[in-house]
Amino acid sequence: MQQTNELFFIVISVIMWGLAIGGKSFIQFKKIFYSSEYWYLGLLCTASSFTLFSIASSVNLGLLILANTFLLAGYIFVAAYYRSQRTPLTFQFKLSILLTIFFIGVVMVCLMQWGSFINRVSFVSTLGIIFFIWQITELQINRRQNIPFSIFLDITIVLELLLTVLRLYLIYSVDPPKTLHIYQEHFLPGTVRSVLFGCIVLSYVAIINFKIERLGFENSRIRDEINAIKLDAAKKLLEQSEINFLTSLNALAKARDNETGNHIIRTQNYVKTLALRIRNDKNHVESLSDHHINMMFRAAPLHDIGKVGIPDRILLKNGSLTEEEWAVMKTHTLIGESILKAADDEINDDCNLFSIAIAIAGGHHEKWDGSGYPRGLSGESIPLEARIMALADMYDALVSKRIYKKAWTHEEARKEIMSKRSIHLDPLVVDAFIAEEDVFKEIAIKYDDG
Repeated sequence: MQQTNELFFIVISVIMWGLAIGGKSFIQFKKIFYSSEYWYLGLLCTASSFTLFSIASSVNLGLLILANTFLLAGYIFVAAYYRSQRTPLTFQFKLSILLTIFFIGVVMVCLMQWGSFINRVSFVSTLGIIFFIWQITELQINRRQNIPFSIFLDITIVLELLLTVLRLYLIYSVDPPKTLHIYQEHFLPGTVRSVLFGCIVLSYVAIINFKIERLGFENSRIRDEINAIKLDAAKKLLEQSEINFLTSLNALAKARDNETGNHIIRTQNYVKTLALRIRNDKNHVESLSDHHINMMFRAAPLHDIGKVGIPDRILLKNGSLTEEEWAVMKTHTLIGESILKAADDEINDDCNLFSIAIAIAGGHHEKWDGSGYPRGLSGESIPLEARIMALADMYDALVSKRIYKKAWTHEEARKEIMSKRSIHLDPLVVDAFIAEEDVFKEIAIKYDDG
């Protein structure tokens, strides 16, 4: 019976660690101690518990203390996770969780030293019953508040509860007093325990499935929001002339961004100044016609129009963005492209205004060395208009005062831009900037925010 028990624990611990490896894609390890990730802490505790059960008989029976403590900790973390889905967990609540786990560990040490096998099983089973009832209660409250956990999860937890009660009854009925530890447990209660642990595995499978469904729902919601924005923009295009629509987009971009109106005027003029210098230096003469430069001037204000699709909680956040928030923020380039492409499809754009605006919106965060986004373009594969906009936007960001930084001097900005030559910025555009830096200073002073 002991070898059978050991083999069972080895198999089930391998399964649990497999779930842990598969489930890590749904969590952020930097936030693993956040209540939103408690389900994964529970999974790790349970996997560790089963692993300790599999080796305790051959290494040291004292490991059963940790095995049982981790098992009950897993129950607690899962119940707390269910609760966190509808209400933030307070510091006091989280502290009570840790103190409870510590208390369990202390009691297990005492029972291992002075108690019997039946005493230990009674303690663990009683707490398990309490925690299972807690889990069921949290799920029922969540369901009343339209947080749709699978009914399968309720079923597995009810089975865990019933099997725990049954095992406790069978141990008192059939296990002889001489039974010292779990590996000597009678066949019947041991079988019930194995089925119980199998149900625990199924409950984690159900939680992971819930996470997958929620992720799919969030992705679908984001796609719907982007499509709604694109559709709304397309409808506006049908109602307005090209110039009026352009004015509306400019106003929308300013309303959704922290930048000032003068930022738009400055970057427009920087773009025009750079384009004229590049042409005067006999570069891109054919593509940089007067008409094309004028269209670049008019399209420049739309470089960040995609920010209309970024949620306020990210766009207007005072502090630094998380990795996930930054990934969402980066999508403003693709959203901007989509909005402007919708405009281009609806309006007879003979002057190429929207095609230029699309190139700028989608490419002004690309970098010369290919390390930019959204497509990782490099060198001359980045549209010239976007390369020019990148420097204009960077210069204005450096010399302008922001909540989180003071304004740089022109000399400091010049040094920074020179350091990015042939790395982030087109060397041709940087050379044009150096040649026109006096004009840049004049524009910055003339249209200063102050």
